[in-house]
Amino acid sequence: MSKIIKRKYKKVRIAFKKDLIAKCSENKALAMLIVETYTAWHHRRHIIKIWGMFRKPAYKEFQADYSKNLMGDHLSGRDDIWKSLYYADRELHDKFKYLIPETYAMGDALGVAYKVLRA
Repeated sequence: MSKIIKRKYKKVRIAFKKDLIAKCSENKALAMLIVETYTAWHHRRHIIKIWGMFRKPAYKEFQADYSKNLMGDHLSGRDDIWKSLYYADRELHDKFKYLIPETYAMGDALGVAYKVLRA
């Protein structure tokens, strides 16, 4: 099933990568922004997994300690590739935002960023 879904977006993803390579080659800061966005995306997922531990009764001590010492110390807003591209390159954002799912776009953008930064 996932191969069918990936195939559905193949042409659009190829065009997205091609445009993104051109933009990142011109502006290395955009490539770095993509890498930082990816890192923030994973930090947010990690925090959400920690919050998921609150549902388990075996972690009552953890819940109390977290609530007492850390609650409210970390903001967890929306950090995705489309938001970064919205501010960095509005044209690219508007062209591909509703054509590619966020997870595929993040993976493609990260691959392009690493490719450009290694060169």
